[in-house]
Amino acid sequence: MNLMHRWQHYFSNLSVRRKLNLLTLLIALGVVALSVIAARMQYLDLTETRKTSLKTQVELSYGIVQHYHRLAGTGELSEEAAKAAALQALERMRAENDTYYYNVYDTGYRVLMHPFRKDLVGKDMKDFRTDEGVRIYYQQVEAAKAGGGFVDYRWAKPGSEGTVGKIAYAGLFAPWNWVISSGVYTDDVQKQALVFTTIMAISGGVVVLIVLALSWLIGNRIAVPLKQATAVAEGIAAGRLDSHIGPQPHDEPGRLLDAMSAMQRQLHAVIGGQREMARRHDAGELSYRIDASAFPGEYGLMVQETNALVGGHVQTLHDVLDVVQQYAIGDLSRDIARYPGEKAAMTHAVDTVKDNLGRINAEIKQLAGAAAAGDFSRRGDAQRFDHDFRTMLENLNAMMAVSDENLGKLSQLLSAIAEGDLTARMQGDYQGVFARMR
Repeated sequence: MNLMHRWQHYFSNLSVRRKLNLLTLLIALGVVALSVIAARMQYLDLTETRKTSLKTQVELSYGIVQHYHRLAGTGELSEEAAKAAALQALERMRAENDTYYYNVYDTGYRVLMHPFRKDLVGKDMKDFRTDEGVRIYYQQVEAAKAGGGFVDYRWAKPGSEGTVGKIAYAGLFAPWNWVISSGVYTDDVQKQALVFTTIMAISGGVVVLIVLALSWLIGNRIAVPLKQATAVAEGIAAGRLDSHIGPQPHDEPGRLLDAMSAMQRQLHAVIGGQREMARRHDAGELSYRIDASAFPGEYGLMVQETNALVGGHVQTLHDVLDVVQQYAIGDLSRDIARYPGEKAAMTHAVDTVKDNLGRINAEIKQLAGAAAAGDFSRRGDAQRFDHDFRTMLENLNAMMAVSDENLGKLSQLLSAIAEGDLTARMQGDYQGVFARMR
């Protein structure tokens, strides 16, 4: 199971090109295997057919021998004459354009008849061996005794150099203890098998070449577009939308690339819409939004959410401006909304503005109330404020101090005059109404 899992993992991680190459290799091996098997089966079939024909020819010869055996049995011929006549008949017999001829031996391995080698007649051939060491006569006699059988060996063939393959079949005619055999050369069988093997090899080679060509074509139509689609997808993932995709055929890889091209166009359109909205907003057109209806599916949802995000920020800005405008005309009754997260900084800033305005207003009211009551000795706490707020309160404190000092001197002058001292004077550098009063 672990080995199967590893194989599946390895095969899954192969590229499409390598998978096609592996498939092509398996097909090529299959074609070669089928060619070898077919050639072998053809050879075996031809050999078996030749053996069957050879056995049939030998069995047909039994009819001749049985005929003369019956003549000897009826007394029409003596046994010796019948045997001699039977041997003569077998010597003349041929079959299939002289392909088959017959040899006769006794069970003692002596040659009784050979149509071409008269010198062998009467000889004991038990220990005769071919150049390859095959005891062909001995084996034929033994095969016949065993009920008939075949013997394979190599033998010289007229018109051929050296020896060629040959098959002999030997059968026993028991009444006379004769072994009747016939043989046939098998070089033509080998030639036919070789021709068939050559045809199969050429055909298989052509099939393999066709498969290779188809694999190359199909591989290019699958692997190349997939490689391009992968590059486009990786580019999109890396933020590059400039991958060029030309016209494609209408098969699956082509449709995939067309879809990738359409996705690039949609992303370009979304980004273009966002850039246009940014440009319009920079120009002050804060009401501008991208047309979400121009985008399908999730792209439209993306645009809607972008519009909602920008709209939310713009609305927040409007709300803040509205509150600040109210503060600008002196209306401190409104509070800014409680914004979450990082937007809470705006809430805090506007709250600080309101708080400072409220506190400075309270100080001014306090000083104004004291002045209205004739108490110019009151001062605002300028240290509670920074920057212009502190300066404002310090100036008010200075005004209260000047008023307090000048009014105090004026009061002293008036008191002196009331007491009859007309020589009393106001000393100092006075400005404005205090100068005129002096």
